[in-house]
Amino acid sequence: MENIYQTLMQLPLFQGVSRSKLSELIDKTRFHFLKYNDGELAIGRSESCTHFKFLLSGSLRCEMCTYDGKVRLSQTLHAPDIIAPEHMFGRTTHYPANYYAEGTAGLMQIDKATFLTFMRDEPIFLINLLNILSRRSQKNKEAILSISTGDMKERIAFWILSLTQRNATDIRIVAKQRDLYGYFGVQRAVLLSSLAELKQEKIIDYTPTEVLILDRNALRDLLMEDISFYEADE
Repeated sequence: MENIYQTLMQLPLFQGVSRSKLSELIDKTRFHFLKYNDGELAIGRSESCTHFKFLLSGSLRCEMCTYDGKVRLSQTLHAPDIIAPEHMFGRTTHYPANYYAEGTAGLMQIDKATFLTFMRDEPIFLINLLNILSRRSQKNKEAILSISTGDMKERIAFWILSLTQRNATDIRIVAKQRDLYGYFGVQRAVLLSSLAELKQEKIIDYTPTEVLILDRNALRDLLMEDISFYEADE
């Protein structure tokens, strides 16, 4: 139980919960533990969000795309982490991406009804969830605003940071360049000039069909006064 306790305390939803309360929850709650092998689909896009899912060990490859399929983004998430909590409630309660195990991945899930009981009995769970949802909502707002205004390099940085998680690695954007400069509403030369500068600074690498993020922290540093906003992400 010690190992479970230590892992859960690293998850944003469990931070601040007392050891005695968490031990009580572990004793009386049925936690479901799932194991996935390398390349196996752990969570499918459009799967209903009936459970809170936590990545306790290993890594998951998250792959998402725009509705027209022209822009695809992938990133590798590492334990411990919570998977898409912002999709648990609201009008559309489905996972936004496919999640594949990289190596062996271990997940834990708790059904929504049980977690609602947690929030009723221990307010810190509710506060933690509200903080997570608020941060992700604010990031989405910043992403929308960043697409159409400001310096092109900063716009790219805002966009990538808003769609990825702080500890994510191997971040890749697969898209034709014409779809990207159309997406940002700029001329081709403007986009390519900014990509070339970011490549020269060893922040990204790119081809005509793919952008690879080499240093996510450097993208955050580009935003200067807005760095603190992204340092708070989960």
